[in-house]
Amino acid sequence: MRLQPLPVPQDPNPFTVVDRKVLYDSPWIRLRLDRIEHRCGGRRDYAVCGFRRTACGVLALDEQDRVVLVGQWRYPLETYSWELPEGGGEENESPLETIRRELAEEAGLEAATWEPLAFFHTSNSSTDEETFLFLARDLMPATGGHGPEDTEELACRHEPFAECLERALSGEITDSLTVVALLALQARRSGAPGVLDPALSERFFQRPDQHPSAGRARWGNLETP
Repeated sequence: MRLQPLPVPQDPNPFTVVDRKVLYDSPWIRLRLDRIEHRCGGRRDYAVCGFRRTACGVLALDEQDRVVLVGQWRYPLETYSWELPEGGGEENESPLETIRRELAEEAGLEAATWEPLAFFHTSNSSTDEETFLFLARDLMPATGGHGPEDTEELACRHEPFAECLERALSGEITDSLTVVALLALQARRSGAPGVLDPALSERFFQRPDQHPSAGRARWGNLETP
């Protein structure tokens, strides 16, 4: 039985926008500074980071229940990270199209079976980024000569699912997409109830312009009331 939605206040948005200013814009991210006023009287500047691409990841399992992991140097963290195959989706492709390409490029693999696993916002206090996580099975070598970009230096390994879960819980694996995917699959295997809403599941197979979120759609209309 599906749970009733959590309650939302009748007038949930307490902010009035006084001014908006775009500070930075690139093919990947954009940054704006909003001057807002709270209905209780307070004023503040609110920096919003917008992601032009959709975050996508895949928990790919082989026939031995091992997880496909990709190792790479993460520049912002200045550390090496083992994580799921993942990447950013273009505006004209669905999350499924994105992650199929990334699995081939990063791990040299294709999958015959795909299903939505989880959806979340990576940092909703400062960004509008949306993340789509898939579960993939029935793996096989990819065809078509896919490979990493000239700015990527990747390693690949298959790690038992139970060990990956332990590494996430111990803090060795810290990538958010990887941690959420592992916990989501463990919850499913443990019998936790709950499935993705059908309307949300459809978004895994649709282009972003077919389901613009309110936050991401805002970038097309920055006029203040």
